[in-house]
Amino acid sequence: MSSFAENLRAAMAERSLTQAELSKRTGISKSFISQYLSGKFKPRDDKLSALAQALGTTKGALLGYESRSADGVENVASGIIKVPVYSADDPHNAWGEEYAGAEHGNYRFYICRDDKNRPFVMFGDYLLVSVDEIGPTGLYAVVKEGVERVYFREFSEPRREANELGLRIIGRVCEIRRKMT
Repeated sequence: MSSFAENLRAAMAERSLTQAELSKRTGISKSFISQYLSGKFKPRDDKLSALAQALGTTKGALLGYESRSADGVENVASGIIKVPVYSADDPHNAWGEEYAGAEHGNYRFYICRDDKNRPFVMFGDYLLVSVDEIGPTGLYAVVKEGVERVYFREFSEPRREANELGLRIIGRVCEIRRKMT
């Protein structure tokens, strides 16, 4: 897997873009772009999206998670998978995709859309859920029958406690990504 700085440099060279031109296209200062190219920093998600769009590529390609072969087939790095992202408010319509470090399995990201799940989960957190995985104590994504919303609950005995509360377990939360603003 190549570094972000290498991939950014290559994408700029492929399109014959200077730092100043990329800065104009993205609204990212030239000094930040210089720091990205030196490998000093990686951009936040919003800046990464702007760079990918301006360069006509994907966030995954810039991060080195994916590449395209000569025949246009997408290759994703080993141990990295694309996972659909859903809002906890609308668990049936995917908003997009994120990358996660996992080999195989059925995963979903849910974006927490309220502050009712504290202290573990905050508004805007992305929770990676291993669908249908029910194990020991942990944080789980659940739904209440008849309610079109995903909640997150800590259980010490998941099956028993969810049953007592009338909740259906979607799966175990295996990662929480807190988006920094």
